[in-house]
Amino acid sequence: MKPSDITAAANAFKDAVNGDVVDDKEINRRVTICKACPQRRKVNGFVSRISKLLGDLANRHRVPRDIADYKCGVCGCSLLLLTPATEKDLHKDSPEEAKKRPRQCWLPKP
Repeated sequence: MKPSDITAAANAFKDAVNGDVVDDKEINRRVTICKACPQRRKVNGFVSRISKLLGDLANRHRVPRDIADYKCGVCGCSLLLLTPATEKDLHKDSPEEAKKRPRQCWLPKP
């Protein structure tokens, strides 16, 4: 995880706490895509656990609980923070990450 990813996670947390997230319909659309994604991984490692904790605190009742223990296997972002984030707080892929990202992913392509 790059320093810019940590900054993005902190910004996504702050905005989620303040209610600056996409609407429920968009969250559910993203979650549906992520649940079927081959890159979805169980949260592990210190940074992913911290990201999940921030997501738990910020997104109570917004993100379906069945995605709570998962992260993106491409960028490592907790799905609790990633799925409700507005465009300004979304993860920006490196060229290497972009190559790994599945075509059906809802995240914007670089």
